[in-house]
Amino acid sequence: MCPLPELEVGGSHFEVGQAIGQHFSAQIQRSLESYPLLQKILPYHRTSEGQARYRELLGLNRARYPEYLAELEGIAQGADHPFEELFLANLRGEYRGYLPKEGCGCFDCAVVTEDAALLGHNEDGLSAFRDNLYVIHAQVEDKPAFTALSYPGFLCGNAFGFNAAGICFSCDSVHPQQIVVGIGRHLLARSLLEATSLEDAIRRVTVPGRASGFSYSIGSISERRIVHVEVAPQTHHVREVEGCYLHANHYRELDVAQVVGASSRARIERATELVQQAPPRDAEDVLSVLGDQGHERYPIYGTDTPSDRSATLCTGLFDLDAPWLRIYTSRPGQTPAEFVQFAMA
Repeated sequence: MCPLPELEVGGSHFEVGQAIGQHFSAQIQRSLESYPLLQKILPYHRTSEGQARYRELLGLNRARYPEYLAELEGIAQGADHPFEELFLANLRGEYRGYLPKEGCGCFDCAVVTEDAALLGHNEDGLSAFRDNLYVIHAQVEDKPAFTALSYPGFLCGNAFGFNAAGICFSCDSVHPQQIVVGIGRHLLARSLLEATSLEDAIRRVTVPGRASGFSYSIGSISERRIVHVEVAPQTHHVREVEGCYLHANHYRELDVAQVVGASSRARIERATELVQQAPPRDAEDVLSVLGDQGHERYPIYGTDTPSDRSATLCTGLFDLDAPWLRIYTSRPGQTPAEFVQFAMA
């Protein structure tokens, strides 16, 4: 993977989006033009039903989060790319309810003990995104400054990041069978970058009117706590992390009808075996779990194989005691380790 490009931006939501769009226009054009899920959504979008759905979702989400829609409009204008396509891509989880199901990845390993407070995350996705990710450092108006790993054309927040209020988080996709017309999960995740406490963060991702599902590992530096929050359209679950907690791409706490992929199940089973053999005690142990490739068909550290089209694009590790975020651009455990580090305080 190429070194992650970084951009520092500031101003209004629209100005921040516009600067991101201008700076990363090539990545945005390249990625969205070849993004398979968007190409599946577009034919549906052009039908009368799809147009009605678009207007309904756009109106509802604009009414709830006008500032994030302004940010997305800024990205579209800066990149000279149709806003409609960016909106559809950012609501990819919601549109999956009208399209054939497809798998996707991500994996979390969180550890909270007397000796360590760590949140590790494998950011999994299509290999086409591998050299198009970037890191945004933003100061939006009077909101907390934040740093976030970002996908081209997407709002910040749907991967992992942290803010100046000491809140850090990562996201995993989950697949509830029930998807309703409501607030898009990427807008809820974007709001996490403005959270000022752990309780505020939980409130932000569990607001009523959600359309689909997501799961979040959320940490607070000042509180030295990590929680895992599973969210479905009508319900949610909050789990305090004590010891080690693992999560992939299916609900582990909520009893809701869902699609459970073979990869997600296999990665949880493999990681559980590893943790039972040797409970993670420090950063090296967490990275060892995240970098594991012991399962032949569905390794925790994904490699885009015929059995699992997801690949691990990078690995994030938050140390709440240090405190810092490291983003590993090569498989953890390799020597020398390739990472960039950002201070969180």
